[in-house]
Amino acid sequence: MRILLALICLAFASAAAALETARGLAASGAPHLALGRVEQLQPRESTAPRWAEWEALRLALLVDLKRNDEVLKRAAALPGNVPPALQRSCLLSATRAAVATGQGARARAYAARVLWQLEPDPAETRGTRLLVIDSYLADRQGDAAFHAMLRFEQDYRPLELAVAGYFAGTLLDLGLDKEAVNWLGSLPDTSAVKLRLRLRAGLIGVDVAIAQARARLAPRQKREDAAGYWLVLAEAAQRKGDEALRIEALERLLNRAGEDDGRTAAAQASGLWQAYQARAQAIANRSQMLAGDDKAWSDLAARRLGANAVESRALFAYLARNGRESDTRFNAQHQLVFSLYQGGLDHAALHLFGDAGIAVDTLDPKVRHLLGEVAAKRDRPGLAVRFWQGLAAPPKTDAQEWQVRLVEAQWRSGAADAAVAMLRAMAKSPPPLSRPATARVLALSREAAAAGRPATAEEMVSAVLPLAAGNDARVLLNALGGIAESAAQFARAADYFLRAALPDGSPVTDALALQARLAAATNLARAGYREDARTQFQWVIANSKDASQRELARRELARL
Repeated sequence: MRILLALICLAFASAAAALETARGLAASGAPHLALGRVEQLQPRESTAPRWAEWEALRLALLVDLKRNDEVLKRAAALPGNVPPALQRSCLLSATRAAVATGQGARARAYAARVLWQLEPDPAETRGTRLLVIDSYLADRQGDAAFHAMLRFEQDYRPLELAVAGYFAGTLLDLGLDKEAVNWLGSLPDTSAVKLRLRLRAGLIGVDVAIAQARARLAPRQKREDAAGYWLVLAEAAQRKGDEALRIEALERLLNRAGEDDGRTAAAQASGLWQAYQARAQAIANRSQMLAGDDKAWSDLAARRLGANAVESRALFAYLARNGRESDTRFNAQHQLVFSLYQGGLDHAALHLFGDAGIAVDTLDPKVRHLLGEVAAKRDRPGLAVRFWQGLAAPPKTDAQEWQVRLVEAQWRSGAADAAVAMLRAMAKSPPPLSRPATARVLALSREAAAAGRPATAEEMVSAVLPLAAGNDARVLLNALGGIAESAAQFARAADYFLRAALPDGSPVTDALALQARLAAATNLARAGYREDARTQFQWVIANSKDASQRELARRELARL
């Protein structure tokens, strides 16, 4: 009985340590790794001890990773036996997910349960009330949001500057200028929101607003609130009729648009397309160019590229949508994307072509390659998959390596099953597996194993193993042995290591073979196959020229 109790206590301690490790990974800024551990180690049954703690962490991580649909699906199925504190945490994650997806009413329903049924602590109450305001803003219910803001200020006076600025700025976004004035006195004179509010109220002129915003955006001033000053410039430019400045500001704003609210990014992208079109037509009228004369428009856009990048991009944007010939449209798309990329506006390029409802199959393959590259670098793997899906490898790129790059994007976007399926499909192609592709598969498998997905890591390598030959196959087998060993599947690990050590069933004494033999022997011993392990250790002692290997084998042999 004592032994049983001890084992139970050990299991609880191990589970608690695993949960704390996952929390530590999340706190250290590694949400993908933390979520991988949750997916691997969370008990399958909701009645299991500590299941709810794992679930609360899972939902918080999914929100951080913007996988909001998964959050809402799991929250809807949350069992009733979850303790109140953890239920509050889960429902707050669901509230955030609903706000992020523009489902204001659903967010308020979750928030109401937290506020009125689950007795939140003061910090949770305050945070939930801010989420309720966010939910009204998501539904563009300005009056309801304004009154919720007034009640919030009444209960939490004096407001922090950040909250006051958020209230005023979001009301300005909805055109509720008079309501936003309530927080004018709470804002510092250097605030972008205050400058915008004063411009709207006619307290300063357009040129003064532009000068002050430009001063705040001077190169030496790295401001977290730079987007606010670009917004001032966009509004001031529109009032002044300065379309070039307005486009510059809209580009900067779109470049700073986040993914939390896809509707906002899409609206900003649409607005920039419209501004490009209007500016291009004005330039054409000034230059007396005819609509449909693609060559004249292209030549002018190319000439303006160095002198005035904004005007050049406007012309290329017009041609990208209105060019008569596909070659013209494709060239314009490429020039527009490349110009934005060179100007440090790569996020803007992604939003323009990824969030504005443009069909991917209408884009030039070169543009899709470039946009996918940018998306992959900017941690938007799902968008990279969208641009790359169905494309042939770009020039001077190994075809198999290209396929594995697409697999990487699938994996990092959360589509692990699709990633493994693509690797299995690769196995139907003619061998051998190229060296670049082999290296990428190995790196990806290590990434999956580190994320707590050893079974997925093993599937990835196993899927392409039939394509590998010679030493490359041995390298993959050795990697499979390491994956199995990390999952405590010692007999399986020994099998892989021995296959790596015995190419074509013949003993060899190269470095890989000797290291694999030692690993096989160690795993055989752990699996309880002592005699098999003894044979391998003895072989290493007899064949290795490395004194440290022979000494290690002797020590392990003495322990058997």
